[in-house]
Amino acid sequence: MMVPKMLRVVTTIVAGLVLAGLGIRDGVRLAAGEPQQPRTGKPSHKGDATELAKLAAAMKPGTWAELKTEGYTAELLKVQHHHILEYTAAAVWDPTSRQVLFVGQGHYSALKFISYDAAANAWKLRETPPWWKGDARTGKGPIGHAYYNNGIDPVRGVFYLHQSATRLVHRYDVAKETWTTLPEITGAATGHGTAIAYFPERKGLVRVLGGAVHFFSEEKKEWTRLRDKLAMGPYHNVAHYSAAHKVVLFGGGNNSKDLYRLDAEGNITQLKPAPVEVGINTAVVTSDPLSGDILVLHKDDKFYALDPVKDAWKELDTEGMPFRMKGSSFDVVATPVTDHGVTLFFTAERKGLKVYLYKHTASLR
Repeated sequence: MMVPKMLRVVTTIVAGLVLAGLGIRDGVRLAAGEPQQPRTGKPSHKGDATELAKLAAAMKPGTWAELKTEGYTAELLKVQHHHILEYTAAAVWDPTSRQVLFVGQGHYSALKFISYDAAANAWKLRETPPWWKGDARTGKGPIGHAYYNNGIDPVRGVFYLHQSATRLVHRYDVAKETWTTLPEITGAATGHGTAIAYFPERKGLVRVLGGAVHFFSEEKKEWTRLRDKLAMGPYHNVAHYSAAHKVVLFGGGNNSKDLYRLDAEGNITQLKPAPVEVGINTAVVTSDPLSGDILVLHKDDKFYALDPVKDAWKELDTEGMPFRMKGSSFDVVATPVTDHGVTLFFTAERKGLKVYLYKHTASLR
């Protein structure tokens, strides 16, 4: 019997809705909590008319520009007699929600979770994470700083925070706004000044402290030690993922110029010594999302770009840089903004209390 065309269409639509309601996509039942539409971690906002997008599109390579935003105040950063941009330099950008996410902590002060929403062009204070067992009003509780302990899986929309001086890494589902905790890094040393970076191609998280490198596999749900006793500073180390090169740069720390490259196959390669010390106390380490260059802004107002594959350094011109480091790498936090080919910097009062974009290159090499 011939089924009328309209009835076939309606039947198809209803079947699709039923399957979606059952959590089935392409014939496969989704795991609990899995998003109905997969995230790619790549730009998906066609015709983006945000202030960030417009400013980035108008910039020329090698230039800086102020991004005027709402809600970025000294009060947002303040914790007791300090602020949350001390002893840190790295925030993260989630390309799907178009947000900057950052958890920071002042010296012997409280912890704060803040974010910038590009669609609203505004900053806000989020709820204190439930895993921090301190008093936000007095600042009494577990001490620490952000260091290089903020990380992001841009594909799944998972934000990571390694809690200072512990073996614990917490993860935040950006869409659900919920926190969970990874298994403890059994046997790892603890201390202040750790660093993490998420490695999408390896589907896991890199953790660095004082020469020891650990890796958490999201598939196996376990930590393993990749290397131990690598030459680097005992703490205040750095780690940063270069999306264009698909490598994680790590190492540095107090009194150290030692840097290493971890590639997608799991190989660790020692690079030539950096031209300056690279660590929490000395430099802001971030990257250009287009070229993949690692950008190192030193406390003595030296600005460098490192090609982590060619192991080649280049000193950059600081003319036009809208703030000065003043002998300290504190008060400046940065993140590459993959959607728009720029790096976003935000500063504390000592360096202007402003938000800036830096465009390193015009296009992919």
